[in-house]
Amino acid sequence: MQDTPIDTTEMHILELNTQYLGVSLGMLMQGAGREVARTIIQKEKVKRKHIAILCGPGGNGGDGMVAARHLQEAGAHVAVAYISAEQTISSTDTLFNWEILKNLHDIERIVLKAESAIKHWNSLQESDIAIDAILGFGVKSKLREPILAAVKAFNKSSAIKYAIDVPTGIDADTGEIHGDAVKANYTITLHAPKPGLLKAKDYVGKLYIVPIGIPPEAECICGPGDVWLFNRPRAADAHKGDFGRILVVGGSDIYSGAPALAGLAALRTGADLVSVLAPESVVTAIRSYSPNLMVNSMGTRILMRESATAVLDAAEDADVLALGPGLGLDKETGAAVISIVAELAAIGKPMVIDADGIKSLSSSGVKFDPARNILTPHWGELEILLDENLGDSTSLENRIQHSIKAALEFNAVILLKGPVDVVVHPDGRYKLNRTGVPAMTVGGTGDVLTGIVAALLAHGHSAFHAASAAAYISGSAGERAYSELGNHITATDCIANIPCAMDEYD
Repeated sequence: MQDTPIDTTEMHILELNTQYLGVSLGMLMQGAGREVARTIIQKEKVKRKHIAILCGPGGNGGDGMVAARHLQEAGAHVAVAYISAEQTISSTDTLFNWEILKNLHDIERIVLKAESAIKHWNSLQESDIAIDAILGFGVKSKLREPILAAVKAFNKSSAIKYAIDVPTGIDADTGEIHGDAVKANYTITLHAPKPGLLKAKDYVGKLYIVPIGIPPEAECICGPGDVWLFNRPRAADAHKGDFGRILVVGGSDIYSGAPALAGLAALRTGADLVSVLAPESVVTAIRSYSPNLMVNSMGTRILMRESATAVLDAAEDADVLALGPGLGLDKETGAAVISIVAELAAIGKPMVIDADGIKSLSSSGVKFDPARNILTPHWGELEILLDENLGDSTSLENRIQHSIKAALEFNAVILLKGPVDVVVHPDGRYKLNRTGVPAMTVGGTGDVLTGIVAALLAHGHSAFHAASAAAYISGSAGERAYSELGNHITATDCIANIPCAMDEYD
């Protein structure tokens, strides 16, 4: 349970990651219903009181059905109405609890399909306490019948009125009233307040926050919920480029594979177009890896000051720049990196900076935008970035604290790679990713992660969200490759498993 408001997107991410930890939505529903009933029992003398509960098709309705059992156990006379036809129940957990109520003859149970039936439901008119469990959060459009009639009848009741989570009809994020809304005396919100509740106080009444059994660890773990944000169906009228134009700047007169791996990973993650800008000496080699990559020369042997203009020009047409794979450590390259990054950071260009690009930033004084920019070091690169010995690399707490330090110094999201990846925002938020296997120490897996991050960042969600999802996907793809090939995996095996890693919990 927390006091900080959480919007519907973050709540859904949290619920999915809670499931990932083994706590099912059904378990949360049982906890929510119990806590709703407990709150009402503490506030009201429910024994022999008449309580009417109006339930809808989703999880909110299920919460009300669970609360009904606990209130009846406390001595109340409970009546539960399902608004609409039974076949509209959309949650399997809600249906499970509705079937339980069918076995409990001491709890009145009724299906109200029509406006007239709702208006003449005596149990609501005669109730001492009425509970709104119709829709909860997720309402984004005007209420329709028969739910609109249920809201109106609920508001006309002389009963003391409670709403579960969010009064029906209120947008949980904005507080907007969608045509009409329940006017509650009390709202019992689940796990955390929703932003809209703080903007619609006349409808919310007094606000209570109750725990529902979400483990604290679910708040700070990378999981399927983070991936869900980037896995929404594409519109039928989508066009080429709508899902990301990625520019990878990397390679040197020595390295050609790193930028190619980053580019191929970005494509497998769902980016529409990937261009690689590389030194002239490796352009042909990179082109040979795949016809799906658009490869151009920066016109020089390595990245240097005179090739910076080519990078900046190419970046204008890209949604995200991935900078660093295989660049090398020539002093000329380091100076060019700082020049490019400083200029693009000043205009807010989304960037992922990895490998040799990170090493060039130490003591540069460059400041980023943490909503758009991600640095992806491993422990050795973090030491170079902060220009100090960071101590015990095996201590997770030490890794978190120094990642926070780097995030603050550069004002960027840090994705620290390791046995447990650490994703940190300068505001102190962090997530831990526990997917992955030791076999991923093979060369090139860091470049694959860079490509995944870049592709996700192009969706327009925050850099923190993109880094969290990318860490999970990269590790999960590695696990899948390992399950097939053991310790003999390569970076390209990980790339091949990216789609399955993303679709597993779609």
